[in-house]
Amino acid sequence: MINEYYEDLTEDEADFILDLYEVVNRLVYNGYPVTLVRLGFELGVSAAELADHLPLILTILNKVEKEYAEIRQDFD
Repeated sequence: MINEYYEDLTEDEADFILDLYEVVNRLVYNGYPVTLVRLGFELGVSAAELADHLPLILTILNKVEKEYAEIRQDFD
C-alpha cells in the first residue's frame, strides 16, 4: 500500500502556482535573478508571504533552470 499524502488545491492556490511558474520562467528566460523580493513585486505579494512557499519556488526554479540548460545544450 502506498502511503502518500495528497492535498486538494483550491482554484486560487492552483492559479497562484501557475502564476508563480510563469514569473519564474520569465525571469530565468530573461537572465534575471529569481529572488523573493522580485517574485513578490511581480506577483503583488510580500516576500514574507512567499517565504512560506520556498520549497515550491525552489522546485519550480530547479525544473525551469534544468529545462533551459537542456535547451541550451541542444543548440551547442
